[in-house]
Amino acid sequence: MTDASFRIGQVVWPALRASAGEAGLDALAELFEQYPPGGVIVFGEGEPRVDALIAKLRLRIPGDPLIASDLERGCGQQVREFTSLPPAMAIAACNDDEAAWEAGILTALEAREAGIDVVFAPVADVNTASTNPIIATRSFGGDPTQVARLASAFARGLDEGGVLAVAKHFPGHGSTVQDSHEVLARVTRTEEELQAVDLLPFRTLIAEGVGGLMVGHLEVPALDPVPGRPATTSPNVVLDHLRNRYGYNGLVITDAIDMGGFRSEPAAALDVLHSGLDVLLMPGDPLATARTLGEAHADKRLPDEVLDAAVGRIETARQRVRNAAPSSHRPRPMLAETLLANSISNTTGCVPRLIPGVPIDLTVFGEDDSGMVVPAFLEALAAEGIERVPGARPIGLVLTSVRAWAGTSRLESQTEKRLHWAAAHGRLEAVIVLGSPYEVLELPPGPDTLLAYEATPTAAQQVVQVLCGQAEAPGILPVGSPP
Repeated sequence: MTDASFRIGQVVWPALRASAGEAGLDALAELFEQYPPGGVIVFGEGEPRVDALIAKLRLRIPGDPLIASDLERGCGQQVREFTSLPPAMAIAACNDDEAAWEAGILTALEAREAGIDVVFAPVADVNTASTNPIIATRSFGGDPTQVARLASAFARGLDEGGVLAVAKHFPGHGSTVQDSHEVLARVTRTEEELQAVDLLPFRTLIAEGVGGLMVGHLEVPALDPVPGRPATTSPNVVLDHLRNRYGYNGLVITDAIDMGGFRSEPAAALDVLHSGLDVLLMPGDPLATARTLGEAHADKRLPDEVLDAAVGRIETARQRVRNAAPSSHRPRPMLAETLLANSISNTTGCVPRLIPGVPIDLTVFGEDDSGMVVPAFLEALAAEGIERVPGARPIGLVLTSVRAWAGTSRLESQTEKRLHWAAAHGRLEAVIVLGSPYEVLELPPGPDTLLAYEATPTAAQQVVQVLCGQAEAPGILPVGSPP
């Protein structure tokens, strides 16, 4: 392994999926030997003891790799033995900046215990498109000032907890109606609109010293006139705007480059580095990507000054993590449950109530992806003496989630039409939404409503407590009516 090979490996961060176990490490053995990666992104996939796999990973990679993971919803999102937090929009609904800060600290402390150094969070996108298929409840809301405040609080918690926060998805994914997992998403705002809305949270995070930023696969004509060029290969967006105009010299990472929004030809990897980014995250074939960069370095298409600048920023990030002294603060007990309970929102002014002993006729709108949410809801009702009986009091239960594989964060069109018809024609006395707040905002007037921001068994159980008068709905809706 040459010095050049080592440096090239630093900028190529492959994915490790826990479901593959040690076989996944074996599959990357040639990369580890020839081009030791400067970091790896780990996906837990619900497997047990991901922390043990991370420990084995460190033994296989020469040097000191940074272990990164998507932990927007707490360390439990990837390491099931730890805490799963509600989504960012639920935290925003709590109307409590300290809650976002505590969520960040808890995530960081648990991440360090699991062996994770770099957290791809917070989501700093301002969600302004009601049909945004991929951001939605992952955002802290539709108000750029609130998103900036809460994203900064979460990032500050991560930093104080001793990990590197990487905010995403610069320059802003919240106004798009395409899923960048599938296609290049297009941001149609003017530069003035971008500055006032999408870029405000990122400017705030930069001013507060956030350790890293993730750039989205976004076509942004207001910042880059080249048609079809994603921000991840755009010197206009990264070098000119982020590095020079904002003076940002922290770590800049691509969104996963195996996504449909990124062009797959080998030259694109070189364009990423020339555009001022430091890390190519999750290439489909990381060894081939590293070899492509090696060839470009050998024939001077990848100059040392470009490669060394990226490697230097990666090393700075590494030292920031290694030298971190985690805060002694410990978040309040049962933080996840408290945040979820405090986020439950009522938007009609009248919280729907159910009466023990009085049955309901429940109609479910949407998919219960886990197969556990509806049973949890019915079990919680049964514990209160409320049965599901055809022809009884009509109640609607709406389930939505951000599903990259489905290309939507909302109800399917025909299902939404059924829901709206039933609400408009008095066929539903109440509608309980677990998921997208836009399902409530766009509902015809009539039914009383109750909203939790995730379709999980815990959310189902907590809304039953509210429906039966045993808890309140104190949440403040963090998005307004869609345009």
